[in-house]
Amino acid sequence: MRFCGMALLTANPGDEEAVTAAALDHAAALLQQPGCERAYVLRERGTRNQVAISIFESEGAFQRATEATRSVLGRHQLDRHLEGPPTFRLFDVR
Repeated sequence: MRFCGMALLTANPGDEEAVTAAALDHAAALLQQPGCERAYVLRERGTRNQVAISIFESEGAFQRATEATRSVLGRHQLDRHLEGPPTFRLFDVR
């Protein structure tokens, strides 16, 4: 079954571009991983909120890709650009 991971991110004031850059780099890295079908970064208009969504052929592929690409976010020091910890949601794709 296809699988979707979603992260909800809120940038610190003035750090919106840094969060977007980190999310886009991570999406690009995910797309290079086996089983990743799509990866998107969405910015909500008029807020500091962003959503990162990735769709995989299976939950196992998602877990392997997430682990393999964790260092991409570390290079950006994403945590220091966020208002709080990301909120993660996991979905089965029907």
